[in-house]
Amino acid sequence: MTENTTRTEFTGTGTEADPLTFNAMRQTAPDQAAASIASLSTDARNYEAAFRSAADLSANLPADVRQLVSEAATAITTPLATATAARTKAADFRANVLANPEGREFMATEVLKVAADKVSESFANADFRLKVAEADLYEVARPRISPDAAMPARADLQMMTARHIDNPGALAGTLKTLAQRDDAVGALVADGAYLRDFLDAHGIERELRDSILTSVRGEVFKVAALSADSKRAAAGKTSMALVELRKARAAAAAYTRHTLSAK
Repeated sequence: MTENTTRTEFTGTGTEADPLTFNAMRQTAPDQAAASIASLSTDARNYEAAFRSAADLSANLPADVRQLVSEAATAITTPLATATAARTKAADFRANVLANPEGREFMATEVLKVAADKVSESFANADFRLKVAEADLYEVARPRISPDAAMPARADLQMMTARHIDNPGALAGTLKTLAQRDDAVGALVADGAYLRDFLDAHGIERELRDSILTSVRGEVFKVAALSADSKRAAAGKTSMALVELRKARAAAAAYTRHTLSAK
């Protein structure tokens, strides 16, 4: 397979509410198809590098979170070499004219199968670490509310949302705006557990509730990235950079799938 400079095009942010979508493979001539597959490996590495460039993996981020995201990045890129090596080894088995055809194909198939299992395990490892890391990043990024400010903030939140409870679109927009505030009300909205209970108590349907929670989380991360608090800023920047890591995951998955399945 030959390298080219084609870059995989993505849409979406990589969140549950707005998943990444892309067209990994186009209908092309055989040599162009091989180049397109090879370019996915380059794309994956470039996206992983973009993540490391945009994230703040300094001491401002808790050590355990830094370790999680670094291990996730490694688990995403490692399958690229695993798949490439397996593909080469399988080709060598198939090209061995001294072995019988059935034996050659059996060995080639086994090499690809073992590699596919390793790739799947590595991606599962990455997905688990990304999920845990994002939850940890949110806890660092979100503002906190003092006990004495909690009660007034609840009353203010109730007043600000009361007229929108029967208008899902307006309610979602209001909460998204409130999540941008760096005060007690903003901190209350940023408290995922409280906001979930608040929406459930007002009878908001699960699908809309989860969409609002996702939207609010995105706003909290954006605000945190610009915060004067270095720890919150590091968490916000790193979380926003995770979209690049998810792009790397998608490109790597496409590359390994095509590399390990092609004859």
